[in-house]
Amino acid sequence: LDTVSAIAGIDVRTDEWGVDLNMTGSQKCLGAPLGLGVVGVSDRAWEAMERRRTLAKSYAYDLLQWRKTWLPEARGGRVAAGAPRSQPVSIPTHLTAAMRAAVEIILAEGLRHRFARHAVAAAALRAGLDAMRLELFPDLAIASNTVTCVRTPHGIDARAVVTTMRDHYGILVGTGLDKLRTGTLRIGTMSLTASPAYILPTLSALELALREHGYKSEPGAGLAAAQSIFADAS
Repeated sequence: LDTVSAIAGIDVRTDEWGVDLNMTGSQKCLGAPLGLGVVGVSDRAWEAMERRRTLAKSYAYDLLQWRKTWLPEARGGRVAAGAPRSQPVSIPTHLTAAMRAAVEIILAEGLRHRFARHAVAAAALRAGLDAMRLELFPDLAIASNTVTCVRTPHGIDARAVVTTMRDHYGILVGTGLDKLRTGTLRIGTMSLTASPAYILPTLSALELALREHGYKSEPGAGLAAAQSIFADAS
């Protein structure tokens, strides 16, 4: 299960859902620097790995090596308590320390509050975009609370909007991917960015950037709609 844009932003119940491999990264909702991959492994997945008849082609990415040489028994590994541990690769201690600090911040906030904060931020952003008469993509029934995709108005290249927002207003958003690159924008609501301090300036920059490219919505309508959502949740 790919949870790179989900862990610490929405409720992901790895064990309850019977997920065998849950993989995420350090840099998004967790709020740590880029560079760490995190994986949760079920007992069933470990058993499947033990049964394999061919050797893994990578030493560093062989989870069994990590289990045998690095993970202590108390955490599902094979290293006995007090026994020396050896890592398959050089551990980036600075990133590991940063991840620990990020997790401490998450736990201090509380998961329920954190998930609710991401939900409110997504709702506020989408209310603002709707007030600007922009079309959301995909259907909100299947949309995540951690990223919002919105179509740019007809005839306006999303890449040009990204450049204008960055160069003129100091706000960085992304385009869609692959076939959606020129017609959609992606705006994240993850970790620190799931807050009024980031959402409101982003909506303002988007309104002004679109105006530069010929699309005019009611001035301040997006901001007002988003502020109303934040106010109701406070």
